[in-house]
Amino acid sequence: MHATSAVLVRLLPDYAGTVLWCPHPVAYAATHLDPALVSDLIRWEIDYYDALTDDFGWRSAELAGEFTATGIRLAMWLAVQLGSGFDIEFASYEAGVATRRFRSECPADNPRATSAFTALARTAA
Repeated sequence: MHATSAVLVRLLPDYAGTVLWCPHPVAYAATHLDPALVSDLIRWEIDYYDALTDDFGWRSAELAGEFTATGIRLAMWLAVQLGSGFDIEFASYEAGVATRRFRSECPADNPRATSAFTALARTAA
C-alpha cells in the first residue's frame, strides 16, 4: 500500500495536448522528462487517437491491447524517472482493464523532473 503523501500523476490521453496530469494537464516542456520518454508519450497519444473509430470505439481489440500494454510500460518508465515520492496512475480505456498505480522503490532517475512535478503539485494544492 502506498503512503498518502505521494504526488499523484495521472497518465491518459484526453485532448489536452499532453497525456500527463498533475492534477491539471502538464505541458511536456515543463516536465524536464527524458526526451525519449516525452517522444514515446506523444507517439502513444497519437496512436490512441488513430486507434479510435469516429464514434470513439476501438478499431480493433488488438489496438486496445496495444494501447494498454504501451500505457503500462510508459507508466513504469515515468515512475522510475520521478522516483518513490510519486504514484503514477494509468486507467486504460480498454474494457475490463483495471486502473493501476505504479511507484518506483528507488530514488528518482531524473531529479529535474521530480522537482518540476513537485512544484506543479504544490501550486495546484
